[in-house]
Amino acid sequence: EKEAIIYDYFPTTWQAVIWRNWGYVPASRIAKALSTTEEVVRDEAARLGLYKNQVAKQEWMTRGYLTIIRNNWMLCTYEQIVELLDITDAELAFILKEDDFMWVKLGKMKPKVEAPQYATLSAEEIQKTEHIKQLFQKHFVSEKNIEDNAFLFLDAYTKPVDESPQIHVDETDYIRFVYPYFALYGDALIDESIDPFPESLLEEYAKVGINGVWMQGVLYQLVEFPFNKELSKGWEKRLETLKKLTQRAKKYGIGIYLYFNEPRAMGEVFYEKYPHLRGEAEGDYYAMCTSTEEVQDYLYQSMKILFEKVPDLAGFFTITMSENLTNCYSRTKEVTCPRCSKRNPWEVVAEVNNLLAKGAHESNPNAKAIAWTWGWKTEWADKVIPLLTENQIVQCTSEEAMPFCIGGVEGKVADYTISLCGPSEKAKTLWKVAREKGFEMCAKVQLNNSWELATVPFIPVFDKIEEHIRGLQKEGVAHLQSSWTLGGCPSPILKFAAYLMEGKGTKETFMREHFGESMGDIVNQAQQKLSRAFSEFPFHINVLYYAPQNFGPAAPFFLKDTDYRATMVGFPFDDIDKWRANYSKEVLESQFKKLCDNWFEGVNILRKCEELSEKAYEVLLISEACYCHFLSAYHHVAFVNARDEYANKINDDSKRKMLDIVREEKINVQTLIELRLQDSRIGYESSNHYFYSLQDLREKLINLEACEKALG
Repeated sequence: EKEAIIYDYFPTTWQAVIWRNWGYVPASRIAKALSTTEEVVRDEAARLGLYKNQVAKQEWMTRGYLTIIRNNWMLCTYEQIVELLDITDAELAFILKEDDFMWVKLGKMKPKVEAPQYATLSAEEIQKTEHIKQLFQKHFVSEKNIEDNAFLFLDAYTKPVDESPQIHVDETDYIRFVYPYFALYGDALIDESIDPFPESLLEEYAKVGINGVWMQGVLYQLVEFPFNKELSKGWEKRLETLKKLTQRAKKYGIGIYLYFNEPRAMGEVFYEKYPHLRGEAEGDYYAMCTSTEEVQDYLYQSMKILFEKVPDLAGFFTITMSENLTNCYSRTKEVTCPRCSKRNPWEVVAEVNNLLAKGAHESNPNAKAIAWTWGWKTEWADKVIPLLTENQIVQCTSEEAMPFCIGGVEGKVADYTISLCGPSEKAKTLWKVAREKGFEMCAKVQLNNSWELATVPFIPVFDKIEEHIRGLQKEGVAHLQSSWTLGGCPSPILKFAAYLMEGKGTKETFMREHFGESMGDIVNQAQQKLSRAFSEFPFHINVLYYAPQNFGPAAPFFLKDTDYRATMVGFPFDDIDKWRANYSKEVLESQFKKLCDNWFEGVNILRKCEELSEKAYEVLLISEACYCHFLSAYHHVAFVNARDEYANKINDDSKRKMLDIVREEKINVQTLIELRLQDSRIGYESSNHYFYSLQDLREKLINLEACEKALG
């Protein structure tokens, strides 16, 4: 029931709908949503300064629909979003539920909006529209810059390859796996036309030392569900697709791994037929209790069938204490299940892992079974490992529970850090138990990027990666899960990590081999500055999830408190109290300022070079993009601090500070636009699609112009 935010720098909301969807959604669908004709929509787009005959790229419907949903969430009704995407209500509901917690990222609520409809503009609205057109033409006079270059990076990874690829396939048994750079997270196997990893991408992975990719798997979608076959509709098609993918990847020495979070919870209707399987509850769902023989047999038999039907499947990894409700201990603090309450959590967790591994190994003894300790409670995590069977690999989040002190503020890492280097004592302790029991060890790390900054393909901080890799080698860790859904771009960082893990040389030798003799030393000097600067990042899991560094250059400034709470890897709004986590507002601002000032020194080393090689220029371009995001985060924090001071009459100079920030941010956004036009990877991340479009960055300039006028 909460009223949506009104973006009043547009004369009308229906114009905002045209603006945000122009070139991304077919004009005919925009017209349908706004209850008008396509010709009217095209004329009104031209009135805003947009290219009248713009054609929407199809990739936005298949690979960018999350961006479209996010951009219309505050503008349109649920029904209008369905019309824009040309899907059903149920399909949108599925996306919100299953596409990597999209509903959570949107704030777990749909703001109340009056459905925007086309209407004739007033004289005042026409004048404001003309101002937007003039602003647009001032910054984007070139027609080649009008069209968004989104998804152009796909060309490099979807081009034809030689039938017999000349690639050295590393025969090592060590795993180096990542999430495919642009794979969809939801039901990715049902539509073969949306290829999660084409051969050119596999070829690039092999070149940078990656020998595995992972995908989400839902057992009842992959194997016929014995309790309700209707839920498994299309399972044969998915298995056939998976089988083809495993065979193709094998040519490049790459194995496919599935991520399992099982068994999936079921709704009330399911338990009308199977009341004896009901376990712990969360919301409207109940766990399928894994202490029952039927559920145990389901887990075992399903994995057996899966690995029999797809013999080239390399393996799988599990999360058993999950963000989803699975076993009775997976989410509930106090277990009331009459079966599981009589058991210890470590027994239940080990049992689930053992059943899945046993079923897989029944059909394929060589399949890798990886038990990830994510979410296992510190007080009993070490008790699970001795109960594991089937020669499972024990995987730990490398930096979990590692203490830190930044800006005088102490805390502990949950995960997703590159700025702080693991491994942690918790990970070391669990690996020690694994070693003593004869298990192999795997580390879950983020190498390319993390939620510290997910909108670039990699963060060029080689020193940080080296420190982390050396720490893992000291512990005898041989296997790496090198990314979650973010961080799968083939990059010099992934190549560097493999280079170190395989003992091929030092950081200095890699720099010279990859960037060239003289250029390698210059890039090394620059990345040393960047690595030291990154240590100033105000790390906390809530800063990662809620602060504006990922959306920053596209997220609008608000002159008044929106009264909206920031959402996880979603809308930052102006919610500084959520951004700052356990930092004070002043310290958060100070740390982002330190990060920016020091990062700029590293960028400047590369800027001053008269001639950069292509590989060195890539590092400069990405470093510049990182700087734009960090600087925007600093601007957001400083702006909200100054705004609140001004509103509370604390500081007479606050209004001037706000105005200065707005003007600096305008330059920053324009810089990022130029960078994005050179590299379409900027702004993209697989599980969020594009955090922002080029049109969103242009909208930010309209927003800043309105702020400047109001403050001036």
